[in-house]
Amino acid sequence: MTTVTADAGIAPPNPAGDAGARPAMDGNAMVIISGPDGRIREVSEKFLHATGYRREELLGMIAERLYADEGGVLRAEIRETTGQGRIWSGAPQVRAADGHLLGTRCVIVPVLEPDGRSRRNVALHLELTGARLTQMEHMIASAFNKMREAVYVVDPATQYLCFMNDFALHEQGWCLGEIGTRTMADTDYHAEKQVIDDLFRMVESDGKGSALFQSDHGARTCEAQAYAITTETGHHRILLLLRDISLQAKAERDRKELLAVITHELRTPLTSIKGALELLKAGAVGALSEQANSLVTIAANNSERMLGLIRDILDMEEIGQDSFEIESEPVDLSALVRNAIEAHRGYGAHLGVSFIDGGTAPGVFVLAEPVRLAQVLSNLLSNAAKVTAPGGTIEIWASREAGCGVIYVRDHGPGIPPQLRDKLFSRFTKSEAPNRSRVSGSGLGLSIVKTIVEKLDGEISFSTETGKGTTFRVALPSL
Repeated sequence: MTTVTADAGIAPPNPAGDAGARPAMDGNAMVIISGPDGRIREVSEKFLHATGYRREELLGMIAERLYADEGGVLRAEIRETTGQGRIWSGAPQVRAADGHLLGTRCVIVPVLEPDGRSRRNVALHLELTGARLTQMEHMIASAFNKMREAVYVVDPATQYLCFMNDFALHEQGWCLGEIGTRTMADTDYHAEKQVIDDLFRMVESDGKGSALFQSDHGARTCEAQAYAITTETGHHRILLLLRDISLQAKAERDRKELLAVITHELRTPLTSIKGALELLKAGAVGALSEQANSLVTIAANNSERMLGLIRDILDMEEIGQDSFEIESEPVDLSALVRNAIEAHRGYGAHLGVSFIDGGTAPGVFVLAEPVRLAQVLSNLLSNAAKVTAPGGTIEIWASREAGCGVIYVRDHGPGIPPQLRDKLFSRFTKSEAPNRSRVSGSGLGLSIVKTIVEKLDGEISFSTETGKGTTFRVALPSL
């Protein structure tokens, strides 16, 4: 019988789906392809040769761990940018197998599914040396010319345009010969000159900037991003990307309207309905017949399930926002585990299962937000209870491992079906295990858990074995 571990079970790239990346893989660039979870799926021979790694060392590794990245700032920036379907570019230092650092220019291109979800990220690197730099400039220009958004490179000293991609030239109706003789003021964005000037000032002070604005040109909602770059000759330039997000902006407005309907038009009456049903069950209007009591119980349970789904949807909405902030503080994992077991004792009794401490090490502290971390454990424990047969136990414990505080939750249920393992943390993924029919969930819980853990700068993974159970592992920065 085979044990499948999420950390190790990396599926190879789909040959058809990766067709767009193959020319880069076969070329002279240092290329990494990573999946939606950030783990490396494929790496070019050129990258292996330049860095000294063996392929098996890199497959399954979080891609950003290869970069010199103090405090995880670079990783957060890459995740935020590519997670929104935008191209990230920069000059990260790549850590070679022997520990030395390679200076690179890098472009990371997100490849999306038709529904907007991430399929993979393709990262192209080139060392900042001699001819390789020139090659990288041509490669970046080629990549920009394939983009469906306008790209401009501006000389901040003269305001003249040094580069425009094909999309920008077509949008303006210009030819290549006009580059170098025009400024941003000559473009159709002249009405937004103040916005772009403010954006350039951000770049001068912080090295980058972003803005949203309504463009008079075509009555569009546009997103602008700008970055400070330096040419091989040492000249300073500003890279400006302008993207029409009118459709996304409309979708965002529609989504907020839907959430308002869910909150005000569904949750409030459902709460009242559930309260009335509970009063009926309690005999507020007299004793009910056995048949009537059964019907009221079914209605009350379904009301609670619907309210749970609404809570999960609103929770997912809250934590998924870029503005959502985590206020971390030292958390004692032994106290957290103890409180979680006590808080779920009644829930376990209702399902006929018990929660036990599997051997928590004392004195392990992590930096996290206590309420959100408790929410993570609550979700993992309730999921474990749902898949555990009556009379079974769920173990939870914490330990210190390699500078991290690690929490484990182990059930002895049927294991995660093979067809769900790759999408377990996706929204609305639900197990069809037989004993799940006793308690229904929204299918959002693990997606919420993963989002919270990542907001806490942690990682979540799992190992599972058919017929024997599943163990979830949450690793967080320790103190």
